[in-house]
Amino acid sequence: MVRQDALDARIERLTPAHVEDYLEFFDHERGPAFADNPEWAKCYCHYYQVPPAIDWPSLDGNANRIAMRERIASGEMEGYLAYVDQRVVGWVNAQPYHKLQHACARLRIPAPSLPVAPHEAAAIVCFVVAPGSRRKGVARTLLHAALDDLLARGIRVVDAFPWKAEPEDVAPVDHYHGTLSMFIATGFAPIAEHETMIVVRRFASEEGSSKEPVQGGNVITDT
Repeated sequence: MVRQDALDARIERLTPAHVEDYLEFFDHERGPAFADNPEWAKCYCHYYQVPPAIDWPSLDGNANRIAMRERIASGEMEGYLAYVDQRVVGWVNAQPYHKLQHACARLRIPAPSLPVAPHEAAAIVCFVVAPGSRRKGVARTLLHAALDDLLARGIRVVDAFPWKAEPEDVAPVDHYHGTLSMFIATGFAPIAEHETMIVVRRFASEEGSSKEPVQGGNVITDT
């Protein structure tokens, strides 16, 4: 299958100034994020922020929306948004580990041993691309931009957690952690294997940028 080039996307780091754009993208009744996956529509990418002691099904869409608004407003939630024509078409949850304290417990895997302090390491746990913008390079563009920004900010290690999906698997659920091939092509290497996923790690390069150039986008950090 021939894949189109990346959309002419603008990538911005999530800040309080982008909270309404974020919520509009995820709004469970009308947002594009989970338009074809209503079972996940209540999530708002809150799942990996919640301690396992809290019963996830007890949190409805409104509770998750309120929680994410407050997390973003207080600076306790990071990540990157992809914009096309002033509308969000994609998102990656990529944050320093100390802001994703419950992610590995939610993934049901042991936390990888870190060779650096938690604030010098980051994790990538989720990609969400609107249905009409998939297979156009949005996730790849988000990954490159996130890496460039994180490494420029002093992050020395970045981990990710792709599922063990077969190449022919095309459902969003198969690839929402990102694909193994995409991470390998961007300088990641496997460091651990579990029943359903592989942990891959990327160390900061000497240049402090991703292995491949970002196609069609740049990170805006001052808005």
